[in-house]
Amino acid sequence: MKKTRFLAAAAALLLTPALAVPAAAAEPALAAPGAPFRSFPEKAPETMTLPSGDELKVSPMAWLRTCTQGPTGTVRTMEGDTQRVMLTASHCINTTPGLPPIKNEFSVPVDGKYPRIGERIASNDLKPGAIDLSDPMESIRTADWGIMRIDDNVSATNISNSRDYNGGNAGEPVALSGIKDYRTLQPGEVSADNFGQPICKDGSTSGRNCATQIGRTRNGVWSWGLSYQHGDSGGVNFDPRDNSIIGVSSMTLGPLGKAQPADRILEDAYGIPDGQVNEHFTLPDSSAPRAEFGITADEEKQVSQQIDELNPDFELPEPRGKLQEAVGNAQQDAAALADKATHGQFNPAEVEQAVGHHSEQIGFWLGASAAQEITNHL
Repeated sequence: MKKTRFLAAAAALLLTPALAVPAAAAEPALAAPGAPFRSFPEKAPETMTLPSGDELKVSPMAWLRTCTQGPTGTVRTMEGDTQRVMLTASHCINTTPGLPPIKNEFSVPVDGKYPRIGERIASNDLKPGAIDLSDPMESIRTADWGIMRIDDNVSATNISNSRDYNGGNAGEPVALSGIKDYRTLQPGEVSADNFGQPICKDGSTSGRNCATQIGRTRNGVWSWGLSYQHGDSGGVNFDPRDNSIIGVSSMTLGPLGKAQPADRILEDAYGIPDGQVNEHFTLPDSSAPRAEFGITADEEKQVSQQIDELNPDFELPEPRGKLQEAVGNAQQDAAALADKATHGQFNPAEVEQAVGHHSEQIGFWLGASAAQEITNHL
C-alpha cells in the first residue's frame, strides 16, 4: 500500500418526460451519478519513471484514470434529435498533458471487469495551466465540461449515491430532480445570488460531502469546504433542499471548490438558450438498481501487487530522507543563483525553471512523507 500511495502521488505530478428512455429494471444501472468510471490509455507504456528517477515496470492497470460519474439524461437538441448522455468534466474524458493518450471509451469497475458505458462526443478545451493548477486564474476563468454519449445497451438511473476510497457510504441515495438553471453570467461577471446556499457532492474517492456556496461565475459555482479529492472529478453536485443538479466537480484550491454548472454545459454543448435547459434535458427512469461498483482501494491494491511482482528487487525510497535532499538541493541552487545575480548574471528564465523544478520535488516528497506518516498510524 505504501507503494500505491507513492505512485498515486507521482501520477499527480505528471472532472421532457416524453423523451425519457426507460431503464430496463432487470439490468443494473451502470450509468449512475456518484459511481466511479475509468479510462485507459490507447497504448499503455510498459514502464513508469518516478520523480525519484527510478524506473518501474508496470501493468496497464497502473495507467488507469479515475473519475466520478455525473448526472445522466436525455437531451433534445435544437435540431430535434435526442441523445442519452452523461454530463462530466472535460479533464475526465480528454488526455492529460504529460500522460499517455486515452481511448475515447469509458468503463466502470464491476466484478473485476471494466464494461464500457460510453464515449466522448463533445467537450471544451482546457489549457495545461488550467488542468495542473499552475495558472490558478486560468483554472478559475475556464469552463471544464464534457459530454459522454451513453451506449444504447447501458441502463441509467437518476439516483445519486457514492462510496468513498475504502468503500464506506456516507449518505443515502438521492433522486435528482432536474437542472438548476441559473441566469447565465457574462464573462468576468461575479454573482453572490447563491451565497450561503447548501451544496452536496458525490465522489468516488471522498464519498458524500456537503458544504456552503459562496458565489458563482460564468463557468463556476464556488463553495467552501466541499472537500473535493482526486478521483471525485466529474461527479454530480446538487442542492439538498430540492435535489436539483448544480453541476459537476471540477477543481479545488484548498478548501475552495469549483463545480462546472450543469446548465452551462448544456448551453455550451447544444446551444440551448438560457432559461430553457430543463425543456431540453430529461432525467432517466430510476427503476433500475445500481450496479455493485468496485472501489478505488481494491484497484490500487491490485496495482501494488502487480508492481511488486514485476519489480521484485525495487525498494521504495525513504520519503523523509528524499525531502531533506530536495530541500538541500534547492538551497544550493538558490545560493548559486544569488551569487550569479551579484555578478550581474541574473537570468529570469533560469530562476523560473529552478523554482519550478525544486517546488515540484519538494512538494512531491513532502506529500510522500505525509502519506507515509498517515499510513504508519493507520
